[in-house]
Amino acid sequence: MNAPQLEWTRNRATRRKLVSGSVMLSVITVGTLATAGLLDEANRRGAALAALVATGVLLLGWILLTGCLNASVRGTADPYVARLPGGHDERQRLLHADTYRRCYWPMLGLLSVATVSVVVLRPGVAPSLAIFLAAYVAAVMMPLWTLSWTMPEELIDG
Repeated sequence: MNAPQLEWTRNRATRRKLVSGSVMLSVITVGTLATAGLLDEANRRGAALAALVATGVLLLGWILLTGCLNASVRGTADPYVARLPGGHDERQRLLHADTYRRCYWPMLGLLSVATVSVVVLRPGVAPSLAIFLAAYVAAVMMPLWTLSWTMPEELIDG
């Protein structure tokens, strides 16, 4: 995560642009997936397949954007990096713990509201999956988005 090729991602303005792009791409990707489901339910298979292919292309872009975002904070939000030997220094461990502590209740609330809305509203299979998938993606990405948005500029020794 300390690759010099990714230095361009590590200033605050760039991280905030990456977060904004990631949020927008997440919403668009879930929207196209919901559209594919709705078109499939309406027996428009050709349009549903086109929307599914568009979702796949958007998903590839989202994965690349998420990788850049994770590299911009040097993997601090990644729980798996924390378990590796020599994965995080003390400052990164504190940032990681603080970010997850701040995001716990909003993540739980978001998933709870999505679950209740699907159970109470019973909107159908495709909209239900879209609601829950949007909430799940937002909950999973919230620590990375929060850390990337709020992390101060890095101090450069020298």
